[in-house]
Amino acid sequence: QNMKTKIMNRAQSGASMIETLMVFPLMLFVGLGVVHLGLVYQAKSNLEYAALMAARVGSVTGISQNAMLTEVARRMSPSQIGSVAPSPANFSIQVLNPTVAMFQACGVQPLNVADCVVANICEIPNFGLQFRPGIAQCDGASIQDANILRIKVTYNFDSKVPLMNIRVFGTDHDSNKTPGVSISAIATVRMQTPARYTSIFN
Repeated sequence: QNMKTKIMNRAQSGASMIETLMVFPLMLFVGLGVVHLGLVYQAKSNLEYAALMAARVGSVTGISQNAMLTEVARRMSPSQIGSVAPSPANFSIQVLNPTVAMFQACGVQPLNVADCVVANICEIPNFGLQFRPGIAQCDGASIQDANILRIKVTYNFDSKVPLMNIRVFGTDHDSNKTPGVSISAIATVRMQTPARYTSIFN
């Protein structure tokens, strides 16, 4: 009887070990996934705020790409995993509004055309908007709508969590890029200075 009990105990012990070996990798993967999603969610929230601050900087600098990139990199420093702070090169900014067609329809030539790509459509006027007719004269939009800045900021965020640089909710992964997931945020503000047609629109 004792021999049978010992054999049964050994069999149960072996079965428990096999079950543990089978379940542990799954539990580890789930745990890593929870940590990764938490870091991505935090980075996404920070990026939304950073995008808003970058848009505000763009609204007072004539949509300066360098100024916006510098601002968003500074605002995203708390989300960086590791000792190296993010640089403007880690981000990309796409101007969704005003569009090139809006510049072609409503753009004028300013006094200073040094930073203009096309002088005669370089600037969308920003003054006296309350006296301008609210009609669709800027490629189907009013001059007031053309003075709204909307940008999309994209950031390749690396959580440093093993096995987790894959597609997750609201993110994209490209195996040809550096490790991480691509997160983005859109911000909208009203221009405080005339919008400038610069290289950011090319």
